[in-house]
Amino acid sequence: MGHERTLKQVDNELDETCVQMVQLMNDYLVCIERIEQCLRNGCVHLAKSRYLMGNRSVSNLQLPTVRLYTARSKIENDNENDSIHLVTNKDGDDPIKRFGVLVPGSLRIAQEGFCKCLESAVEATNVQRKMEKLQKCVSNLKNVRNQMIKTSIL
Repeated sequence: MGHERTLKQVDNELDETCVQMVQLMNDYLVCIERIEQCLRNGCVHLAKSRYLMGNRSVSNLQLPTVRLYTARSKIENDNENDSIHLVTNKDGDDPIKRFGVLVPGSLRIAQEGFCKCLESAVEATNVQRKMEKLQKCVSNLKNVRNQMIKTSIL
C-alpha cells in the first residue's frame, strides 16, 4: 500500500509541475505579444519621425562610426537566481542626441517603445529559463514514476 501512496504523490507532483508549465507558457506568450506590440509601435513612430524629419535625418548615417558608443543598458547574468537583469548605465550615450537637439516626440516615443521591448525580451528570457528548469523536473518525475511502475510490476 505504501508503494501506491508514493506513486500518487509523484503523480500529484507531476500534475502540479505541468500546471506550472502551462502558466509559464502563458506568461511567455504574453511577453512575446508585448514584444511584438512594442516593436510594431516603435517602428511606426520611427517611420513617422523619418517622415517629419526627412528620410536622411533618421537613417544609418547616425550610427556611431568615429568613437566607441557607450550603451545605456546592459544585461547582467544572475547565476544565483538563474536569471538575467537589465541594468541601466547613467553614463551611457543617449542615442536621441545623434538626431539633433529638437527631435519630434514620435522619435522619443519610438525610443521608449524599443526600451520596453528590451525589458520584455529580458522577462521572456527569464520565463523561458524557468520553463527549461521545469521541463527537467518533469523529466525526472517521469523517470521516477516509470521506475516505480516497473518495480511494482516485478
